[in-house]
Amino acid sequence: TSGSFMAIEEALASHPRQIAAAAQAAQGRPRARAWSSAMVASVGLRFPAFPPWPPNWEVRVPYLEWWLILFLGTVGLMKAAGFLAHDLSQIAGLVEGVGAAVFLPRWPAVVGLLGKGGDDRSFKLGCWMILAGLGVIMSTNKRKSPICWSQIWFTFELMRSTKGMAACRPAVIALFVGLAGGLVLQQTDIFGAKAKVA
Repeated sequence: TSGSFMAIEEALASHPRQIAAAAQAAQGRPRARAWSSAMVASVGLRFPAFPPWPPNWEVRVPYLEWWLILFLGTVGLMKAAGFLAHDLSQIAGLVEGVGAAVFLPRWPAVVGLLGKGGDDRSFKLGCWMILAGLGVIMSTNKRKSPICWSQIWFTFELMRSTKGMAACRPAVIALFVGLAGGLVLQQTDIFGAKAKVA
């Protein structure tokens, strides 16, 4: 028995680097998992603070938030101003642009006007308006565009990741309200030429 113990000691002494590396790896794996869980729990809506670097799926929330604010805020307001014209472009652009640029960022002035729970209400209103605007676009020939569908997915994923699946139900309603509104506007042709504006 003593000979076996001596053989084990000699084997351990002959491979100190390998043993140290294995111990470090064994200690490092739990730490990595714990860091990842803490990271997911703490990294949420951050605007106007920049998202953490490097980007990865676990910290997608601030990246989705920044993308929707910058991309749909800019594109939406450009459409509302008469650029990037297509059927119902000014109406869709105004709705999604206001949602992305005014409500989604949760500006202090806007949050204050919305009263208690204004931060949460501003975020939800922003997402709902974005989806309503995209719903209007879905009612036109632009529904074939992958850009439209990708922005819908981004918005739903932002809501699901921050507020849970229950928050996606009114978001679905907002999307279909926009879709129905767009179809009605095109059938009635209130704005002329199917609301196609330059």
